[in-house]
Amino acid sequence: MHLKVITSVSDKPARGGQVSLFVDVEPKASMHVYAPGQDGFIVVTLTLEKDPAFTAATPKFPAPEKLVFEPLNETQLVYSKPFRIVENITRVKKGPLTIKGTLRYQACDDKVCFRPASVPVEWTLP
Repeated sequence: MHLKVITSVSDKPARGGQVSLFVDVEPKASMHVYAPGQDGFIVVTLTLEKDPAFTAATPKFPAPEKLVFEPLNETQLVYSKPFRIVENITRVKKGPLTIKGTLRYQACDDKVCFRPASVPVEWTLP
């Protein structure tokens, strides 16, 4: 509702069965989500469902923007422009694999913060 979310997979697996999963996120105009590291707010997170077919590293988020919230004279760490989350996984088992997860966030504009939302995400590997 507040974001456009697209998942994709790296073109070629790296040595050792490592694959990069991507989540491209585009906040709607005048919207933002809080970046990891911003205290006191619900930050954007990516969580994968556990599966013995792979191991997952910690998701990598880009550097956030600094937003000055004038009414409180606070500087907050946010994403208001398109950004990409990278999740590296290592395959433990061969064969087709579907990886499921959840992108959780709280979107805000310059007047209101909306209810936190969770969006299912999914990748299919051959």
